[in-house]
Amino acid sequence: MPDTAPVLILGAGPVGLGAALELARFGVRSIVLEKHAGTSFHPKTRNFNTRTMEIARGWGRAAYGRLRGIDTPEGWKSPIRFLASAVGEEFGSIESKGFEGPGPDVSPALPVMSSQELIEEIMLDAARATGLVDVRFRTEATELVTGGGDSDRQAQLRVTHLETGETEVLTGPALVAADGAGSLIRRQLDLPLDGVQDLSHIVNCYFRADIEPRLGDRRGVLLFVSNTEARGVLQPLDAAGRWLCQINVAETDWSPEMFTQDRAEAWIRAAAGVPDLTVEVLSLGFWKLNATVARRLMQGRVVLCGDAAHQFPPTGGLGVNTGLQGMHNVMWKLAMAVKGQADWSLVETYDAERRPVAQEITAQSLENSRNVGRIQAAAMSGGESGLDAADVVTASRRYGNHLGAEFGAAYVSSAVIADGSRPPAVADSYSDYAPSATPGCRAPHVRLGRGGAELSTLDLFGAGYTLLAAKDGQAWCEQAREAGDALGLTLDVYRIGGAGLEDGGAFAPAYGLTDEGAVLVRPDGHVAWRSRSPPAAGAPALTGLLRELHGGTGRAPAPRQGAV
Repeated sequence: MPDTAPVLILGAGPVGLGAALELARFGVRSIVLEKHAGTSFHPKTRNFNTRTMEIARGWGRAAYGRLRGIDTPEGWKSPIRFLASAVGEEFGSIESKGFEGPGPDVSPALPVMSSQELIEEIMLDAARATGLVDVRFRTEATELVTGGGDSDRQAQLRVTHLETGETEVLTGPALVAADGAGSLIRRQLDLPLDGVQDLSHIVNCYFRADIEPRLGDRRGVLLFVSNTEARGVLQPLDAAGRWLCQINVAETDWSPEMFTQDRAEAWIRAAAGVPDLTVEVLSLGFWKLNATVARRLMQGRVVLCGDAAHQFPPTGGLGVNTGLQGMHNVMWKLAMAVKGQADWSLVETYDAERRPVAQEITAQSLENSRNVGRIQAAAMSGGESGLDAADVVTASRRYGNHLGAEFGAAYVSSAVIADGSRPPAVADSYSDYAPSATPGCRAPHVRLGRGGAELSTLDLFGAGYTLLAAKDGQAWCEQAREAGDALGLTLDVYRIGGAGLEDGGAFAPAYGLTDEGAVLVRPDGHVAWRSRSPPAAGAPALTGLLRELHGGTGRAPAPRQGAV
């Protein structure tokens, strides 16, 4: 029997809890370790974009529904506004359609704009409900004992139980380090960060104030303000009085002793443009603006995820989303390796597939941040600086319009079998997205069923590989069954056009197939392999192709079969 000891996960933020939820989908147990007494109170992040919510659909109907239930009301996801103050002169705006989502032609999921403490509460409940996740708060990691070497076959972590002061060493088949920007594990592995650090010193303030009634129809997802007393951004959390703001301060003011709650209240009144505004400061957070990516996203039996792996300027709302989408990329691979179904080399494709994505998003988030500074400088100077605010705003269209970065990753690694095609060209690979089933790309959404049935091709992807065959692709269905039996893999098989899977002729063109073709989709929803035509005599069978993809060595329970 393969070793199925719990995977160790360090950090109970969205990425750490997401890793536990993903492992649970594959029947893999985990222990989540968190030094704090509970989940977050201070809402550092607030945006789960559409691609992230596609992932959340896999955590169950209840979790997805609860996340959708905390979304902000209509009208608060666009535009991004640039103002003297919230009620003062407006210098320009950017339509931020990326925060509203691409619509039902691209995805059946809907994005969520809320706040981190509510998101984490829902994810924690969902993780505990699986019965496979042991969450241990007030448990601090102090040392990575083993797991960082190429020859290591397990990870050992020394922890201290803060309630009692007792220490112990925990052992698991792998360690997922989701322990934040200051990651202990990354430091102990001596993994450098590439990029720029300490670009600015920022105070995050979580507060209550009745700003919304004073805005009239001036709703928006971000209100950047620039005046002599306040420069930064106001962020509505629920359109009902809860707000977050980011304040750039001098390094000498970057401490709770120097930037007090009284100073925060004064800044908020100036930013709102309401001198007598009643403000209740709920918490302050202090962080530095970095644009970095770890030189390696994994080492030995340690996988870095989230802020431990990369840190972005928040200008783009892609930090937690990139962390969750990277986590999603690697957890199915880790689960297969832990269960003895794949070689560790499959897990190592995480670095090849996700580090280039993180590097691209880091670079654009940094450029977004610089563009915001240019806009604010132009606004403050009244145009005398030589920058025209309207032109700079136009140049910043990528901020909040990030569908290419969100959906357009095209992976190249040994976990993908290329077919010689390339994804369709788009005008801007960061902002624009064209669905494609080119191997390595996210499998496109196609509506299925008859009448009012709401079924997507994305709903067919489960905790294993999925073969989607076109209407006359029965030969591929038979090969898939044989491959699942031979390798002991979970392999769902669907012939699109069969009962309940009617597609109106849309599937084959969307996936670039003939009526006898098929695609193999990975558990993360990306296409692993595609054949436009039926199996050819003498061509490699799916059994061999699957071995090539992940080097499966063990035998799992009997495979599930879907509708054929």
